[in-house]
Amino acid sequence: MCDNLLSLNIKQLLKRVIRLLIPYIGWSIIILKINIFFNKKYNTKFIDSYEELKIQILWGHRYNYQFWFQWNLILITIIIFIIIFIFRKYALFILYILLILFYFAQYSEYHYKNYFRKYPIYKGRTLGFLFESVPFAITGFTLGYYKIFDILTKNKIEVLVLSLLIYKLISDYDIFTNIKGVLYQGIKLNILSICLALIFSLFPSEKIKNKFFSKFLISITNHTAGVYYMHVAVNNYLSVFILTIKNGTFLGLIITYIICYYISFIGIIFFRKTPLRYLFS
Repeated sequence: MCDNLLSLNIKQLLKRVIRLLIPYIGWSIIILKINIFFNKKYNTKFIDSYEELKIQILWGHRYNYQFWFQWNLILITIIIFIIIFIFRKYALFILYILLILFYFAQYSEYHYKNYFRKYPIYKGRTLGFLFESVPFAITGFTLGYYKIFDILTKNKIEVLVLSLLIYKLISDYDIFTNIKGVLYQGIKLNILSICLALIFSLFPSEKIKNKFFSKFLISITNHTAGVYYMHVAVNNYLSVFILTIKNGTFLGLIITYIICYYISFIGIIFFRKTPLRYLFS
């Protein structure tokens, strides 16, 4: 077991939350400023109101709508810390009660009817996603606490094959999924996410002999957060000039990803020794 997870302090919490808040607030402001520029320069109609900036930061969903994930990550981080700080050795028990309650909310469609459908989309989606994200967070915390991945690496190939088989079997059938939700409802997706995590963590990457390819993969993973933060905005701006990107073609997605990657790469070089590096990694 990893008892360090149950002995977190306020300093660690603040460090984690600040790390998450920098890109959350930073990109909300940057994208609004660029929206204002595009509307003046190219007569586009991107959201450019400072009132909308307040909504974006408060709910993580407006013109940079994918930040619902960052909003949830910040809130769940704080919730888990509070539970650990108050209950300590009983924290896991409390977390598992929450897991049951949140799945009950999903399968009774409580979160769908009372949050997602009831409130404006920027609020309803974020709150709906909260109900669907907490079980993933608790599952991840459990895997880390009991060091499940470290234990399973003793039988790496067997577990990898088993994970692939389970993923294939479960993905082909509608198991525990006949419920309404925002996007990530149901136990099935949680099981699939565990399988994917195992597949990627146990994949024998050391057997890849091509050093260039190995370094390329490592480089990409170092910039995935930066790409995620800006990909919607970059896609929107590119669509002003390239219609195929607006239509959501595969080529458009590749172009968007490449541009986001290089912006992230350059951003880390310039801000490597400052907190602004968190905007890109």
